[in-house]
Amino acid sequence: MSARRATTALVASSLVAAGLAISTGLAVATAAPAFAKSSVELRGAPHSVPLGARIHLSAFGASDDFGGDAIRLCVDERVNDGHWRLVGCGAEGAYRTSVRATERGTLAFRAQLLATVGHHHYAVDRTSATAAVHVA
Repeated sequence: MSARRATTALVASSLVAAGLAISTGLAVATAAPAFAKSSVELRGAPHSVPLGARIHLSAFGASDDFGGDAIRLCVDERVNDGHWRLVGCGAEGAYRTSVRATERGTLAFRAQLLATVGHHHYAVDRTSATAAVHVA
């Protein structure tokens, strides 16, 4: 069979199948795109503070991406180019904390939604944008 005949046969069979679906009342469903139903946000970080000042942070977040699994809302801190360290966690919804600026340089903060997927095992659902604070 030539390539042209094969293409014609394929198109014809597709049209017949579509016609049968319409004539028998079968609906062809199209899947809607899936949207994640989670969000996380970090607020309250000033642009600069003097050494020793307290920085008050508020994190807000919620998720239903993990069914009924427990969700934790956590805030992390990084000093200059160091590693991220956990400041604290709370239940999903809102978490407020304050941190003292103990070193000069740049403090960076982020909020994360963590889903409990096993005994002491967590999966990161969402991470907020980083908020930087200059400590003079």
